[in-house]
Formats: sequence, C-alpha cells, structure tokens
Amino acid sequence: METASEVRTDRVPASATIDRKQTKPVATRIWNFLISIKLAIWMIILLAVTSILGTVIQQNQPPEKYRQVYEDWAYNLMNRINLFDMYHSWWFLLLLCLFTLNLTCCTIDRLPRVIRTVRKPRLTIDAAMEKTLSLTERWKHKGDIPQWAETYRSALSGSFAAPKVTEADGSVHLYAEKGVYSRFGAYATHAGIVIVFIGAIIGNVFGFKSYVNIPEGKEASHLDARGGKEHIDLPFSVRNNKFWVETYPNGQPKEYSSDLSVIENGREVLRKTIEVNDPLVYKGIWFYQSSYGQAGPPIVQVSVKKASGEDAGILSLAPNKKREIPGYGTVSAVNFEPNFQGFGPALQVIVEKPNKVPQQFWLLQRFPDSDRQRGDAFTLGFLNIKENFYTGLQVAKDPGVNVVWLGCLLLTAGMMISFFVSHRRIWIRLSPGPHGKVEVTAAGSANRNRPVFEKIFFAILAKIRKDPSKTNKENPA
Repeated sequence: METASEVRTDRVPASATIDRKQTKPVATRIWNFLISIKLAIWMIILLAVTSILGTVIQQNQPPEKYRQVYEDWAYNLMNRINLFDMYHSWWFLLLLCLFTLNLTCCTIDRLPRVIRTVRKPRLTIDAAMEKTLSLTERWKHKGDIPQWAETYRSALSGSFAAPKVTEADGSVHLYAEKGVYSRFGAYATHAGIVIVFIGAIIGNVFGFKSYVNIPEGKEASHLDARGGKEHIDLPFSVRNNKFWVETYPNGQPKEYSSDLSVIENGREVLRKTIEVNDPLVYKGIWFYQSSYGQAGPPIVQVSVKKASGEDAGILSLAPNKKREIPGYGTVSAVNFEPNFQGFGPALQVIVEKPNKVPQQFWLLQRFPDSDRQRGDAFTLGFLNIKENFYTGLQVAKDPGVNVVWLGCLLLTAGMMISFFVSHRRIWIRLSPGPHGKVEVTAAGSANRNRPVFEKIFFAILAKIRKDPSKTNKENPA
C-alpha cells in the first residue's frame, strides 16, 4: 500500500502542450487555420468594412475630382492602396478568395459527418441515448411485442412517417424521421455564398464598367474604364440615332430615351430604343440609359424672305455666330426668351449691313410676319430652336453575372431550408416487461424549432397510444 508521500501525480506541463501544438504537421496547421471560425468572422468583418469604404468613397472617378476633395497626401495614400478602385484591387480580391476558401474548407471538413448521419441514422435507442434526449415518454401495455410493434408502425406511418423496424436484444425498435435533408441547408447556403463570390471574382477580373456620352447622330466604340486608367475598344460601335426627353411643367425631366443602333462591320446589326432600366444588350455588354446633357450650343432656325414675300432660304444660327445673307449683310442670334413680354418664345437678333449701324430687334415665333414693319429688303422669322443632346450610357460587362444569379438561387434555397425545415426524429422501443407486459419507450429529437416539435411529438404520441380494440388500455407508467 502506498503512503501519501509515495503517491505520484503525473501532470503535463503547459510547455509540453505548446510543444505538441508546434510539432503538428504544417499541412494540419494550415488546414486548421482555413476551417477556423475566427477566420470566417474576421473575413466577414473586413469585407463589411471595405464595402462601407467602397460606398462612402466614390469609385472610378477622374483624379481631378478626388483632388478637389482630398489633400495631396491623403489622395496619394488612398490612390496607392487602390481605395478609388477598391473592388478591382488585389487585396479585395484576396479577401474574397480567402473567405471563399474558408467556406469551402469548412464544408469539406463537416459535410462527411452529416452524410454519415443521413445515410446511417441511429435506429435504436438505449439508456445512454435517452439521457441526451429531452423528449421522452414511457408507458406499459398488456399483450405481445409483435402485435404492438405492428400497431405502432401503422399508427406512426399515418401520423408522422413510415418507420424502420429493427430487432435487437429481444426488443423491437421503430425509427421514423422527416426533413432529413434539412441537414444540408447550411451547406447549400455555404455553396451559394461561394458561388456568388466566384461570380464576383470572375466579373471583377474579366469584366468592366464604364460611361460614354454619345451626341445625336454620332457613334462610339472607345471606352475609358476605371477612372480613365483603362482603355477599352469595343469590337463594334454604338450610334445614337436620336435622343428625346419629356419634362414636367416645372422643367424637371419626366422620362428620357435613346434610339440606339449597333454597327458592326459597317452595317446595322441591332436597333433598340432604351429607357431607364431597359438596356440594350449585345455580345454580353449592357448599355444602360444613365444620363443626358446638351452636346454643344442650341441651333436656331430663322426663315429669310424677300420684301415681295418670296422665300430666300433658312438660316441655322449658333449663339453669337454670324451668318451672311449674300447682297444684304450678316445675321447673328444673341438672346432667347421662352416668353417675351407675354407674347411667347422670342429670339433677339442683330443685323449688320456694310457702312450702316447694326440693328438689334426681337423676332416673335407666334408672329412670323412681325419683322415686316422694318420695311427692309429682307424679313426674318423665328421658326424654332433645336437643342443638341448627348445620351449618357453606362456600359458594363460582367461575365460572372449568371454565376452570381445561380449562387443567389442556391443561397436562398439553403436559407429557406435552414430556417423553415427541421430534421425531426422519433424512436419507439418495445421491451418485454414483468407480468407479461410490454414496456414502451418513446423519444423524439429535432435539430431546430424544438418548441414546435415538442407539441407535434406529444400530439403524435396521443394518437399512436390509442388501442384500436379499446382493450388492455392503461395509464402511462
């Protein structure tokens, strides 16, 4: 017999534990790092922070615009770490890749255990397993085990699901389950996130986003992307056939559209009128109606007639640009009023003749013959004013967009399964008891929504415990 002084206590020093951790293979340590929850949490935090930065800081703007907002040192620092084109920066793509790798490794690490649980469920329960289940119920019956096993099998099939029947150690076990594939909901969600990130990476690497302004009647095939740092030549050109805008009475734009044509190899291959949220798509490149503006000064149309009333032509006048009428002089437009003294639209012009004082007067659009009162050799009439517009198009190519949509569908399905479907299991064990009775033990488990399943479980037991012959019924033990 050992005395107290002879008793040895073998304790492992803390340094030995650290040594064991350090002696793990490098591959094991890398794998443990990739499947760690800490890595996932840090990736989520970093992606959230960078997304906020990308929202606060306007992306892909010209350098001049940034220099108006930030001081030189701040601009140089932010430009060096690609904060102005963050979503195409190497470190943002690295975050996406690392988070994608983390989710993939976590799925690979945990999925086999779930597959084993689904393919080989535990069909029997024992005393040790009963202690781990919160939902258990026991009662006794008179009769034999096969008879009650068949009764409970039929009742369980009608109330819950068809059970599997197993015999072990003189007892009969019934096992029924529902929603087993809900176990894969979390992994479908993981796969959806991974696919979305893969689509985003494909779009960032192989896609682009740019803006182009095309005046009416002009074509464009050259794009400046990523704040002018990248130049893209399209394999075709886009022509702005016509642009028009409708306004409210206060002058605010109500609706604007563009009539666009795709020109390839010198011929029109596609034509479409686009509006906001109704783009033109050709060869995977999307052209969205984004903005509009004036392309140069407006052009004024002025009619010219001789004193006899004979037409002498039409002058197209740009603001403050002189146009000559042979044998008469020059005419220039200097001002426009949409409602001149209540007489409607009016144009102020200057007529200059050789060796004479320039004449300045107004032409009223509603009164085309008002200039006859001058009694000159030629009379002028204000016809209309034509504004030249350009259409502002957002041009985008995202080869990963279909991959992202696939990931979104899978992500949505996985979340629906995870939140609204649970794996519900019921075990029933029938064992021989004293005095020829049958001891019945029922247990249930659900991986989520347990309060709801508890009500379902006891409702099912209330049904299956009914004796169809209404004999030999006893109260629960």
